[in-house]
Amino acid sequence: MFRSTLRTIAATAAIAVAAMLVPATVSAAAGSSAPSSVRDVIGPPIGVWDGRISHPDGHIDIKLSFRLNGTLCLIAPPPDPGGGIEGSGRWRLTDPNSFNFNGRERYFDGSGATTGSLTFDMNADYQGLTEFVGKGTATLFDAQGNELGTLPTTSRFKRISLVPVNCS
Repeated sequence: MFRSTLRTIAATAAIAVAAMLVPATVSAAAGSSAPSSVRDVIGPPIGVWDGRISHPDGHIDIKLSFRLNGTLCLIAPPPDPGGGIEGSGRWRLTDPNSFNFNGRERYFDGSGATTGSLTFDMNADYQGLTEFVGKGTATLFDAQGNELGTLPTTSRFKRISLVPVNCS
């Protein structure tokens, strides 16, 4: 019970701090091109987002956690005996209603050895307060780091939590 109460207090405090910092972050990002009213501002993509990234060969469903410090991470299922995936990156506001996010994913086998990787760069536009769509590219690499090609990508995400996951 005590732990549950502490978690609730910590989550509430995190949301309150994020709410206080959003206007300052948006003001700094917007500079002299401030929106005409506060309701025109979405601000930073802080929290956990569930979505789909599509490319010419298919799609992948993923969750991303965006933190106030400008970092993001892929929330992947735990590795299984055959391997897994991990990923991280950065985000930045490009105006009060859009942002860029980029990073790297690493794929590994059951022994932890890298089997390939991918870099991504996406420009995202909010679709209301709880969704965004993006366009960008993903570049694939083999286990030795040789580039295999670049694909155009699109994405659609929905915010499922205002509290980001603390990624390792």
